[in-house]
Amino acid sequence: MSAMSSLNAWRNEKMQKPKVSVIMNCYNSSTYLREAIDSVYAQTYRDWEIIFWDNASTDNSAQIAKSYDEKLRYFHAEKTVPLGHARNLAIEKACGEFIAFLDCDDVWMPEKLEKQVDFLESHDDVAMIYSDILSINEKGKLIENYLKNKKFYRGNIFNKLLTYNFIAILTVILRKKVLDDVGLFDASYRIDEDYELFLRISESHKIDFIDEPLAKYRIHGNNLCKKENILVKEQLQILDYWMDVKDMGMKVRFSVIMMRLRLYLRLLKFHISKSINVR
Repeated sequence: MSAMSSLNAWRNEKMQKPKVSVIMNCYNSSTYLREAIDSVYAQTYRDWEIIFWDNASTDNSAQIAKSYDEKLRYFHAEKTVPLGHARNLAIEKACGEFIAFLDCDDVWMPEKLEKQVDFLESHDDVAMIYSDILSINEKGKLIENYLKNKKFYRGNIFNKLLTYNFIAILTVILRKKVLDDVGLFDASYRIDEDYELFLRISESHKIDFIDEPLAKYRIHGNNLCKKENILVKEQLQILDYWMDVKDMGMKVRFSVIMMRLRLYLRLLKFHISKSINVR
């Protein structure tokens, strides 16, 4: 191959690689799926691909996903695996420099990617950014701002993130190379794999925040605290790990201890409620 041919091949490959890979993991999510995908296609920023990982769905999710053009790359799993594992498999297929996440029942604002990509390209020291979100119900009616009346943090946020998880994954966009540094999702977690990953990223990298809602999180019957006990146990496991390995000041350690106490109370409340319902 001549030098000119090699150069043209390199240029073609570069032109074909999108800047952003949108990770969508799906398991029997046809109800809101088209609205979620449409919100990506409605982005004002156009240099993206969707990595659609069908986690062995049995509904018509595949039919919906395959109705879109080649910007949506469809992959089908032979068997259902935990979400963290499924996200890792999807990330391995991603070509983008930046990675974003959207679940199949949530929605992005049209300018989400444009604002976040512009921010990352002008802030080389930032590894990941997130934003506020809106909460909506099954019919899309607004419920609340996720971070309304709450504090948000930017920069070295690890200590703050230990006290509670204020980052919603559907608002996140990160540099793919960061995952080369800290690793992918820990597939041993069934629910809180995103929180565990964000802590690993924030422990060694700078994270920033866009102070406006750039996504809508849908609250509905299928995602309302059905696995509360698993979520709380995983959060306790995550906090216990960092308390063992991380040298933190007394103030931070005290905040983490208080967080653990609140989690134990949630777990107790869950088991009491479950016991009453069984009677």
